[in-house]
Amino acid sequence: MRPASRGAICIIAIALLGGCFAPMSTREAQGIAGERMAKYCGKRCGAYTLSKSQKINERWLVDYDAPRHKFTVTVEGNGSTSVDVWNK
Repeated sequence: MRPASRGAICIIAIALLGGCFAPMSTREAQGIAGERMAKYCGKRCGAYTLSKSQKINERWLVDYDAPRHKFTVTVEGNGSTSVDVWNK
C-alpha cells in the first residue's frame, strides 16, 4: 500500500470516528425522544406537542405537553431513554 493511500484511509477513519463520538445535537435528542414517545404512548396519550428541550450535563430533557399529562423524556448521551409522566 502506498503511503498516500494509507494517509487517506487514516483521515477517513478519523473523520468517521469523530462523527460517532460527537456530542448529541438538539435535533438528534428530539428525534430520539419523539421515537420513544411514540412507543410509550401509542394512541393512549392523545395529542402531545414538544414544549422544550434542555441539556443538563451529558443528557437531554425533552418535554412534551398533552391535554391531561406532561411528559419528560430523558435522553442519555449513549441514546438510552426514560419517560417520566406528571398529571396536570
